[in-house]
Amino acid sequence: MPTNQQIEDADSAKADARTELYEQIKRVAKATEDLTDSAAAEALKDLAEAFAWVTSTAQPH
Repeated sequence: MPTNQQIEDADSAKADARTELYEQIKRVAKATEDLTDSAAAEALKDLAEAFAWVTSTAQPH
């Protein structure tokens, strides 16, 4: 069984991952003018999927 510290560390890591993915989504959204429509859509889709995995781990994606 994990200790309270291990649980807190895991929660913190998950929060950090969510924050970083969100920041990446914002950066890609701003940079889409430099990408083709297809590349921009693919990049945002991949980041959104990663964000969904991190925020809703119990849901199938």
